[in-house]
Amino acid sequence: MINFDDKRFMVTGASSGIGRATAILLSKLGAKVVACGRNEQRLDETLTQCDGADHIKLAFDVRDIASYKNVFGRATADGRKLDGLVYCAGIATPTPLRVMSEETIREVLDVNLIAFMMMVATYAKKPFNNGGSIVAISSLSAHYPDKCMSAYTASKAALESVTQTLALELVDKNIRVNCIVAGSVRTEMTSTVLPSTLDFVKRQTLLGMLEPEDIADSIAFLLSDASRRITGRSMYVDGGYLGQMFVAPARDGRGVGSQVIRLMAALNLLAMLSIGGVRHE
Repeated sequence: MINFDDKRFMVTGASSGIGRATAILLSKLGAKVVACGRNEQRLDETLTQCDGADHIKLAFDVRDIASYKNVFGRATADGRKLDGLVYCAGIATPTPLRVMSEETIREVLDVNLIAFMMMVATYAKKPFNNGGSIVAISSLSAHYPDKCMSAYTASKAALESVTQTLALELVDKNIRVNCIVAGSVRTEMTSTVLPSTLDFVKRQTLLGMLEPEDIADSIAFLLSDASRRITGRSMYVDGGYLGQMFVAPARDGRGVGSQVIRLMAALNLLAMLSIGGVRHE
């Protein structure tokens, strides 16, 4: 049983989905949670579901990098440093190349990559941490991309590479950095997907669609001492998706190939909605 008594963790994207499930689970395991997100009311809803007291709510936009010093200062104002950071904030904007703009690309990279890197840089400053563990959330889309998702796919692939380089850089500070490659997760956003699409994904993924709590369990493991020898790694939590992409598409649009294409589109749609959505903070 993981015990996080006397631990304090910051969780971004804590207003919904994976971030909310993570904040709630960490509190049940004894931790004090610094719940971060843009929507103050939804953060309040998260904290009402948390066990214990003395949790902290911080409403801010992760793109406001200039605010980070103040954010971390408020999170540790009582003299208690952070023992870990969970970065669940994310954005996905399906955009065909013909209408893609520099602004669209920058918005996705700002939230999914640059904000994460700068938040880690702030966390790593001596006044704010006790060493500890950092966990980011990637997506199967980084490995099985779909059309119109180039910016999102690039940001998640870069996130996984950055996880390795940051692990190398921060090991001397006793900070571990890992990443979860999440499959299709049932969230409020995926509830809008057609039932036929959901059923198709369930049939093609060995263990079916994931719940936010499934990802939260893995995050707790990576934050805990049970993973003390793991850093710089991307851990798949995808319900048993075993690389069905490696089948040649059928020329006539029927048969196994067309099923693979359909599966690719369905999985990428669900991964986008569950991990990034339109804006998941």
